[in-house]
Order: sequence, then structure tokens, then C-alpha cells
Amino acid sequence: MSQIQEDFQDFLRSLRTVKYWYMLLMLMLGCIAFSFVVNGILIPQHFFAAGLTGITLFFYDYISDYISLSLLIILLNIPIFFVGYREFSVKYMLTSLIGMSMYSASLKLTEGAYIPIEDPMIAAIFGGVLSGFSTGLYLRLGGSVGGLDILGTVLKKRFEIPIGYLFNAVNFIVIVGNAILYDLESALFTGVFMYVFTWSMQKGLIGFSQRKSVFIISSRPEAVAEKILQKLDRGFTYFHASGGYDHAEKRVIYTVINLMELGRLKEYLFDTDPDAFIAVQDTGDVIGRRFLTWEDEGLRKRNKQDTEVQA
Repeated sequence: MSQIQEDFQDFLRSLRTVKYWYMLLMLMLGCIAFSFVVNGILIPQHFFAAGLTGITLFFYDYISDYISLSLLIILLNIPIFFVGYREFSVKYMLTSLIGMSMYSASLKLTEGAYIPIEDPMIAAIFGGVLSGFSTGLYLRLGGSVGGLDILGTVLKKRFEIPIGYLFNAVNFIVIVGNAILYDLESALFTGVFMYVFTWSMQKGLIGFSQRKSVFIISSRPEAVAEKILQKLDRGFTYFHASGGYDHAEKRVIYTVINLMELGRLKEYLFDTDPDAFIAVQDTGDVIGRRFLTWEDEGLRKRNKQDTEVQA
């Protein structure tokens, strides 16, 4: 069986899962929310959006008398799908095609919508929160509407161009184009909308309960680890290391906790070993015991037969 056939079979299997249909539901709601923002805020306020929607709005100002926004988004996506179909799985491309169709249909259904917010700053913030958070929810579940995500991945794979470069370049062009077509004030509010959208999308992706990965270097690793295990009910891992100054062997404690537990951990650490060294980092997705499982991420559990076939 070819890789394409295997990918297609995987897509058919996903259609028989509640997880995939839940993702499609969130994808549909996200598309509707974004379309309301586009037609109800961005177009009346003369703001542009980030990514492919921003490019679409830029061209739409010139040809709105001849073509609808929903059709234009499809036309701009066609070459992107053509470029990216070899780089992604059949399941991802079909899901992106479904998402693009939902987005185009919702843009058509919400034509003429108006959200009664006169103040441009409030409009930019409200629109960014509504569209960004709803977008993050379906992206978290594996949804997609195509766009620059596909093109950016292709450029990264083939030409080693970081994805962020493409997004930054496109967003800069969109903001400059907004200033040229309208005025500098509209362009600045477009920048505010993009910033709030990105922030809200991140919150939709990782949730408001931010995970923290923690490294602890202590002269009393057993006592510290016991506090983590007993008081926080979290697991931990030892890394064996040696000190750079005294070359003494050490055990570094690594654990992942949420933001609410960080203060308690610091208190326990101060009581147990006030001379300990602690480094805390923001962590996005965490898959494992006490957090998300692979099934929560929409991936089917591998059975023994799958493992033997791959081996």
C-alpha cells in the first residue's frame, strides 16, 4: 500500500472518531467568529488582518465590485494548496480543504454583518480577542483553514527559510498597504488587532493554565523531590550532571507544573534548601501522565501490530 493510500485510510479512520467531529465543530465555530470580525469590524473600520486574510482584504479593496470576498479567499488558496500537497499528509490537506470551505462559506453568510463598536481601539481589541481565541481553539485540536501555514512550511523545508520570516514579511506588507490605502491611523490599529489576535490565539492554543518546566539544582535533591511528589503530586526526573566550578556530581531535578503550583514549589524549596538554584521556563503543550494524552491530541493509540509493522 502506498503512502498516499495509508494516509487516506488514516483520514477515513479519523472520520469515525468523536474527536475529529468535535474538531470540525470547533473549526466551524472559529470560522464563523472570524468571519463576523472580518465583515463586522475589519471592513467597516478599514483594518486589515494578518496572513492570507490580510492579503485578501488588500486586493478586495480594488476588485470588490467584481468578486466576493469568499470567492477571493478560495482563489488565493488554490496555488498554496497546489504547492503544499506533496509536503503534508492527505489527512491534513483534506482537513485544510474542509476548513477553507467552511471559512469561505461563513464569509459569504456573514456579508453585511456589523458589530456596533465605534471606537477603533475597542474594535481592534474586541475583534482580536474574538477571532484569535476561536482560532487558537481549533488549531489546538488540529484544525486548519490553509493559508500561509502551508506555504511557510514548504519554504522552510525546501529553502530553509524560517516560517516566522514569511509571516513577519507578509504582515509588514499588509500594514504598509493599509497605511497607503487609508491612513497611518488605520495601519496602527491594524497592528493593534494583529498583536491582540496573536496573543489571544496563543491563549486558545495553550489555555490560561500556563505550564512551567522547572529545573532545580539542590544539595538535598531527595528532600526536594519528596516535596514535589508528596505536596504537589507531580512526577519528576533526575538528570545527572557535574558542577562547572567544583566538578562535583549533582542530580538536577526536572518537573512540569502549572502556574498556580509555582508559588507553592518556591515556598517548599525555600524551606527545604534555600541555597538551591531554580530555573523556570514557559512550556506550551505537555503530553504525558497527569497532562494530555496522545489520544487527547487526536492521535490513535498504537497497538502491538502497528509497532511490529514499523519495526
